[in-house]
Amino acid sequence: MDGISIVIISRGREKLLDELLQSVQKAQEQVDFPTEIILVDSSLGDSIENVRALSEKYHTKYFYQDITVSAKRNYGAKKCQYEVILFLDSDCLATPEILKHYAEIYREYPEAGGAAGPLEFVGEDTWFWKVVEKTPYTIFFSTPKWGKTLTWSPTANFSVKKDAFLSVGGFDESFPKNPGGEDVDMGLRLSKAGYTLYSVPEALVYHSKSTWSPVKSMFRRVFHYGAGDLYLLERYPQMGCCCMPRRILMILYGILLYLILGCMVNPWFFAGVVVIPLWEMGMTSLCVNHLMKYKGTTFGKQFVVQALLLWNEAGFLWECIRKREFSSMGKQIIYFKPQMDGTCYQNVVTAVIYSLFLLITYILVMLGV
Repeated sequence: MDGISIVIISRGREKLLDELLQSVQKAQEQVDFPTEIILVDSSLGDSIENVRALSEKYHTKYFYQDITVSAKRNYGAKKCQYEVILFLDSDCLATPEILKHYAEIYREYPEAGGAAGPLEFVGEDTWFWKVVEKTPYTIFFSTPKWGKTLTWSPTANFSVKKDAFLSVGGFDESFPKNPGGEDVDMGLRLSKAGYTLYSVPEALVYHSKSTWSPVKSMFRRVFHYGAGDLYLLERYPQMGCCCMPRRILMILYGILLYLILGCMVNPWFFAGVVVIPLWEMGMTSLCVNHLMKYKGTTFGKQFVVQALLLWNEAGFLWECIRKREFSSMGKQIIYFKPQMDGTCYQNVVTAVIYSLFLLITYILVMLGV
């Protein structure tokens, strides 16, 4: 290994970027092999000059490219001069010995195509963050702790040999503009091409909770994740499984039923447009909290968790409709085997909830409400 090139993409977030570059500089001081930082920026307004100033302060190679996230990473990779590329996100902090641990894994396994380290979230524990950490979206960042090798890993702390990266075409830029699934796809293509991806549990990175805590941005994030799942399903149909009754579809069917009943039986049934989503999320929250015995999760927090999960499904459903992939609406991506158990459990819970819902609806109709 002749050295490590660190690729960072940025868009504003000057304070977090400053902290990241400072942490990377400390990591560079811990190693005796050459390193470089490639900074690909797409900031707007005054942030451009602020980021340029940070680039000069930390001696990075600065490039301005107002393109998608995947395209920026690909652009940065092509500008790297060393054998190993390390991707880090601008809202992260590198630990002092991260470069040392990555170098050790490539020396121990010269055949390695890539390697990834874990990520831990740090920062203020807001009420909404305590909701976010109960969702499955933070789990994937700890996968490098699970075993010796990986099939893919999030790009926030992911390294790859430049030759391997370029040989599979880098990140697929046909994925949606907003991030969602492109890192999974790139890792799977590396694995399919015969490259081994190793776990490096010691190569730890810290991720700021602040960029995941704003409610609006988190809902937007999970919506894009759902849209990205369809692109993965198209490329890797073997990762899909039947997920029926799908929750978001059942809610839409229920709303349609109550609209019809409102027109044909009693206008009071129009209230079901609001009641049905609340009923579904409320009943699911009760089932999850009590049957799964979730510790420290109040009904209110679990309710918001379920809202995030449903919004993720909405992103998937919307992309299916937009691309006219109607046959995929009842499917779900399975990222790892334990997820299958949760999917089966959710299918049973959804079936029970809607059986009860239909029973109540039948009684209301019979009573002439």
